[in-house]
Amino acid sequence: MSDWIGLGLFVFVIVGALVGLSSLGKTRPPMTNEEFERRAAEARGTMSAGAAGVMYSLQKLLNPKAAEAVEVQKDLRAGFYDAQSEQGGGGPDEGREREPISEEEDDA
Repeated sequence: MSDWIGLGLFVFVIVGALVGLSSLGKTRPPMTNEEFERRAAEARGTMSAGAAGVMYSLQKLLNPKAAEAVEVQKDLRAGFYDAQSEQGGGGPDEGREREPISEEEDDA
């Protein structure tokens, strides 16, 4: 009895693969210019954002110091970077909340 169940499973998988491949092989009706423009507008930015995310992840794996530098630059732009607390050094302002850096101090 279990031989018939196994044979039925194999036949089901093979028939499913053939039906799937035949549906992939069918040609689609041609697209109008308006439909093409609409689809292009909907997909704009999706691929470039995905590619940028993959490239950033790959760069993070290959060069972790560069990824850390990017994070530090973001902190500096936001004005929330304190080098002593990042390194674990105990300075006079240890335990104090981080304060944003003013624009005049950021240019130095």
